[in-house]
Amino acid sequence: MPKARFICSSLMKAFSQLQSVKKMTPSDPNAPILMFYAAENLLMAVFTSENCDYGAASRKHGSHQLDGMLDELPNDCKIKSKFEGIVTLVAYATTYRYPTPAGRIQEPPGKEEAEGYYTALIEILNMCTTHFKVDVRLEQPEAGSVSPMR
Repeated sequence: MPKARFICSSLMKAFSQLQSVKKMTPSDPNAPILMFYAAENLLMAVFTSENCDYGAASRKHGSHQLDGMLDELPNDCKIKSKFEGIVTLVAYATTYRYPTPAGRIQEPPGKEEAEGYYTALIEILNMCTTHFKVDVRLEQPEAGSVSPMR
């Protein structure tokens, strides 16, 4: 079942990205980008379960615009509010990757803010793996459930 495999693969990618963040610590200057990618993968899994077209939503709201993307999810999606708590991570994913036009390097989030993002993403990952019945440590499993999170 492609839907079950896609949900599982998205969760496995998010898990891998968050494991890398854990190794480097959330306050590492490169961690915000990986945390953002993890957020996108988690959101792709949720979109898939909701039968929402992630690509169309991305084109409609612009790449990496999590706040706009969340508008596409139904209000009764119980994990939607968890994602709303990390939308400010977008700033680090889109402007932090390169120097500014003036040649400055953007400051990464402070230690407390970075750890807050990490903790929230781990919570979202745990909610998703529980709901979708995925063990991200196994090699190429499929989601045991593809139902929307209600």
